Amino acid sequence: MNLQQFVDTVAMPCCVLSVHCTPEHTCGEIRILCSNQPYKAAMGPGYYDGMPYHELVPQDNKFEDYCFRAAILGQRMHAYVETRALHAWTDQTLIPLRAPEPDADGDSGRTGYCQFIFEFTQLAEPDRMATVSVSAAETVIRACIELMGKGSFHDSLGKCLDAIMDYSEAKGCRIMLADHEQEMAVLLCERTAAGAWPTRTADAAEDVITYSLLCSWEKMIGVSNCILVQNAQDMELLAKSNPVWAESMHTHGVTSLVLIPLQRNQTVLGYLYVLNFNTEKTVEVKELVELMSFFLGSEIANYLLMHKLDTMSRADALTGLKNRRAMEERLRGITPGMPFGVINLDLNGLKVVNDTQGHDAGDRLLVKAAEALSKMFYQDDIFRTGGDEFIVLSPGITRDSFERKLQRLRDSMSKSAELSFALGSFWSGGDVGLQAAFRTADERMYADKRAYYLKNPERKKR
Repeated sequence: MNLQQFVDTVAMPCCVLSVHCTPEHTCGEIRILCSNQPYKAAMGPGYYDGMPYHELVPQDNKFEDYCFRAAILGQRMHAYVETRALHAWTDQTLIPLRAPEPDADGDSGRTGYCQFIFEFTQLAEPDRMATVSVSAAETVIRACIELMGKGSFHDSLGKCLDAIMDYSEAKGCRIMLADHEQEMAVLLCERTAAGAWPTRTADAAEDVITYSLLCSWEKMIGVSNCILVQNAQDMELLAKSNPVWAESMHTHGVTSLVLIPLQRNQTVLGYLYVLNFNTEKTVEVKELVELMSFFLGSEIANYLLMHKLDTMSRADALTGLKNRRAMEERLRGITPGMPFGVINLDLNGLKVVNDTQGHDAGDRLLVKAAEALSKMFYQDDIFRTGGDEFIVLSPGITRDSFERKLQRLRDSMSKSAELSFALGSFWSGGDVGLQAAFRTADERMYADKRAYYLKNPERKKR
């Protein structure tokens, strides 16, 4: 067969690959024997016939696995994956060119061949993404129905992971998010079979996944779309690039893994990964996880956005304290008979600062007031309810503890030349309701404010 004439008959980028099978029946060297003009144009000037593929593109064990299955095992392989380095999606097809026959001494020295065809699309195309096995499609549809259900978001995520676990016969499945502002790795959802990785004890840290480790996954994935470990050879390759992670997986008995980013509009939100799955179904599991990540990434992005908006609606934009809406919701948690303390504070002299130094100076004073209250009442709920008005709520506190907090506040104010609060307080043992307590605290605050301005008339509001 004239391979060059063969590839030249294909309109899309096409090449013929030779794949060597090692005596251990694993993937050996892969070479690009020849290619057509569209393939050469896509690959650039570094290409030459007969070159090892990893001289042209980064070595990728997932691609090698697909080549091995096509050239050595005689399986037709197809994948539609995101090529992140090119900001495009790649539709890949590998077709066996012949069924390789073992040499006389078994599999030693066997070489197989396959045709590799690809096509780029700028955006993910639904028709191409939907080209999956019937069983994978059923699992994805069932999971998506769960995501759109009326249950809680976390319960819905858990059911999605259950579906992945059932399909892949895995021992564990997780969704980890990257909080770059706080530099934290956040475990959003997890399903773990009994006795499976990770092993935890009562006094152990919540998770072995650190923020630095999570960030290292981005570099490991590189131009590919996932991390795949299905045998000892893959684990050895992983250990070369990330020995700490490889050692952790070895310690916890992890032998196989598929990890894929969860992203929205090129922004990586976190990662979905499956542990100790049935490696005889590697292609199907990878296919399922890739498609599931597309839907999960979209839903998680929406959830995070709504959560952020909800948090912002309960926070004061200037000081970061909780606002009046948050206070009203918190007050609903004070049940009849529960002891509580309330402090009503008004920042003295804000109007004068605004008038004489400008509103920027007034804003800085408000921020300092919020910081001071946060340090002093870090165990309590603090709200900014108006321009210069603050509320401190202490649910379940004893009278003695509440009085000590009040005294510390008064002592702190007496030492501060910049911050001064008019304050009124009330403690209830549960026999006085919220409305009466707030009214009394408010009256006492105004009385304290009048006394302050009688003593300091130059700081009185005009």
